Order: sequence, then structure tokens, then C-alpha cells
Amino acid sequence: MLPRVQTFWLPKQGNTAEEYEDAFAYSLASRRFGVADRATESSFADLWAQNLVQAFSEKPPFGSELAGWLEPMQSAWREAVPWDRLPWFAEEKAKNGAFATLVGIEFLGCAPRPVPPPPPKIAFWERFFGHSLPQPVPEFDPKPKWRAFSVGDSCLFQIRGGRMLASFPIDKAEQFNARPLLLCSNPSWNHTVRHALKTLESTYDSGDCFLLATDALAHWFLSHCEAGGKLWNSLLALKSDSDYAAFIGQERQEGHLKNDDTTLMLVRWESD
Repeated sequence: MLPRVQTFWLPKQGNTAEEYEDAFAYSLASRRFGVADRATESSFADLWAQNLVQAFSEKPPFGSELAGWLEPMQSAWREAVPWDRLPWFAEEKAKNGAFATLVGIEFLGCAPRPVPPPPPKIAFWERFFGHSLPQPVPEFDPKPKWRAFSVGDSCLFQIRGGRMLASFPIDKAEQFNARPLLLCSNPSWNHTVRHALKTLESTYDSGDCFLLATDALAHWFLSHCEAGGKLWNSLLALKSDSDYAAFIGQERQEGHLKNDDTTLMLVRWESD
């Protein structure tokens, strides 16, 4: 079974689609999904953010050293920068690298039932009583698992039966700030990040919904949830890009949502 996926995005009010600064990518075949938010003040960060989500959808960093996972993307980013056409000040800025947040989730299959051990040879109990002692059944987890990776303040939320089961990597609106952790295309800036990246693993079930969102939308979402709202119902009801644009526009106009690029990815495991 594969999930149903919807993606929505919108640039800041007053900006064009070409000025959109988030990124997203997913692979249904491998069941991997990611969103990223580039840092506006860094150079060629749109390319860097897109590289991050694409790489996650192809091969996530679980079980890998962060530096080794980032190296191919960093090389590709350096090769894509038109160094020979940059004025000296732009070149100096680009040498610092591009920065972006990243949150990604991978869905795994059910844990297989362990193969029971072979029956023992005829033992004392069986020899004299005609049957052996019952063998313990190996324990296993029947539910499929998901695992997530995050650097920065792009978030994912797991919803089941009208309840939020997980909020990752941030679970309180007050934890958002103006200087989130960022992954950089320049390796020298990632020394502290590799010690602060976060991972999470849990289970999912038929009917579960997952929302991936960049920072402005995630902050808005958590703020309303803390006030007792269930805004996931409004987001899950979205049918089209125009629905999303109208909804985000209204929230911005009323001052509930910061005027920033917003990206939303909905991943639904439909009930049978």
C-alpha cells in the first residue's frame, strides 16, 4: 500500500513564484518525503535546498555520517555556481555557502515475524512424559515504522483519529526563533550541526496522516493547536492550489500567519 500525497506551496505575499524559497521532494517508490527552507541571505540557497530534499528522497542519511551524506550535494552545488560570472563581492558571499533547514520522513515496512528456533532434540521431559514443554513465541512489533530526520525548524506532525501523536522536531510554538540550525553547502559551517541534528522513530497505522511544513506554517499550526484548535481538519480538507492560496491569504490578512514562504506536504495512509 502506498500513501496519498498532496503538496502545496506559496511564496511571500508580494513575491513571484520565481522568488519562492522553500523546496520539497518525495519518492512514492521508496516512501520518502522531505521539505526544506532556504536561508534568504545566503547565495544560491534555492539550489541547495532542492539538492537536500532530492537527496533525502533518494538516500536518507540514517546510519550515515552527516559529512559523508552531504559531500556529494556540496560538490554538486559548487559545480553549479557560475563562479566565473560573479562580481567579487558576490563571489565572496558565495564562498560562505548556502544554508537551509531540512525535515524528512521515511516509512518502513512491517517488522517480519522472527523465525522460531528449531525444535530441540528429545529431552528429559519429552522422554518420560511424551511431550515437550511449550516453546516461547518470539516477540515482534506488528506495526510498520517511520523514522524522521531534522535540522532546523521545518516540522512534521502525525495525526490519528483527531489527535496529534507527534510533533517533530519542535513541539512548542515558543521554541521557534529567528536563528534556527541550518545545513550548509560549505562543510566548515556544519561542525556544530552534526551534534545537534535530531532523529525520531515511531509507528504508523492505516488512517494516519502526516503533515510536513516549513517554519512559518509550522509555527502557526502549533500555536493554534496549543490554543485547543484542530487546524489539521482545515488543511486536510484542501483540494487544490487555489484552495491553499485562499486559505493562506486569509490567515495572513487576519494577522495569524507570518508573511513568509509556506510549504505543506500531506501524506495520508488511507483506511481500508
